[in-house]
Amino acid sequence: MNAFRYRARCPSGSMISGVLEAADEAEAARQLEGMGLSDVEVTRTRARVGRPLGAEDFLFFNEQLASLAHSGLCLDEGLRRLAQDIDSPRLRQTIESVAADLQGGQTLDQALEKHAALLPGRYARVVKAGIASGQLAPTLLNLSNHLRLMSQTRQLVTRTLAYPAVVLAAAVAIFLMVSWLVVPQFKQIFDEWGAELPALTKLFLAFSEAVPTLALAAGVVVLAAAALWLVSGWSAGGRAAREQLVMMVPLLGGLLRDSLRARFLRALAYGVSSGLPLPESIRLGSDATGSPWAARDAEAVARKVEAGAPSQAACVGSRLVPALVGYAVQVGGNQDDTQRALNRLAQTYAARAVQTQTILQTWLTPAAVLVLGLFIALLILALFTPMLQMIDSVSG
Repeated sequence: MNAFRYRARCPSGSMISGVLEAADEAEAARQLEGMGLSDVEVTRTRARVGRPLGAEDFLFFNEQLASLAHSGLCLDEGLRRLAQDIDSPRLRQTIESVAADLQGGQTLDQALEKHAALLPGRYARVVKAGIASGQLAPTLLNLSNHLRLMSQTRQLVTRTLAYPAVVLAAAVAIFLMVSWLVVPQFKQIFDEWGAELPALTKLFLAFSEAVPTLALAAGVVVLAAAALWLVSGWSAGGRAAREQLVMMVPLLGGLLRDSLRARFLRALAYGVSSGLPLPESIRLGSDATGSPWAARDAEAVARKVEAGAPSQAACVGSRLVPALVGYAVQVGGNQDDTQRALNRLAQTYAARAVQTQTILQTWLTPAAVLVLGLFIALLILALFTPMLQMIDSVSG
């Protein structure tokens, strides 16, 4: 996505300006005209640098906005009063700015579009769809439920991988420590006795001498890889490359793909139920995944639909959007039926992700311990075989 600065005229006649994200200038202009703006001027600019609102801050803002919409209170005054009770400076400033824009005559979705860098992708479009359907409060609450579910999914995946990684790191550290501190003591004994050593013993003795160098090299490689991993997250190309790397890992790649599909389908169902057009619902789904891979794939499907292709045909060849999605949308009798079908598909992929996660939890840690145990067994064999031979020679 590129950033575009715009100026446009509201239906009330006042001029507004801001920055939004779109694929190109034509798409940016279509978004603005779709919000009822006229005299649109769009110029490309640099994407704003800055962190978006934290997940908890945004959820709090979204739920409070839903409460205000449900109660029927004046939004600008309600937001001003809400801002007075906010501790977070960034959240308070955002709410006050939105309230000021509302008071200046802008609609809610126009006011939120000005803060697109701080809010989840296409949030203003979701709000506009809720307003158009007359269901703003339920729409916002459904969004909160969806985002909380996505957050829980990410935490689940993180916990799945964290424990085996810690166990493996501790096991490697213990093995290196034994090789560095214990094995040299045995080498001294072997040298004093002048014993003929088996090939396995010689291998471990050579390894123990190289442990400091190997540990230093491994530390440098790990730190460099960690730094590269973090830096790659600063650019879209880096994030895409990082994601492709994870996709290549057995089991983990399948877990990531199924998790992304489940998140995409839930957001797609949400967009369809909110009354968004199908291409916008597809883009909303890809935004919900936060995945460059998903975004590219979903954008291709959305463009096919906009070009007039049937939804089922548009999904053919897509790695993200299952063919059943196009079929469910094409034959769905109404929004509710389509939403239920998409949610069932999402549950199917979520269940597959959970099953893969269970496999990882069941086998990853034991496999790491088994590999470590094998190395320790070989180490014991390498060290004590010559000792037994020396004892036999002395006793004989």
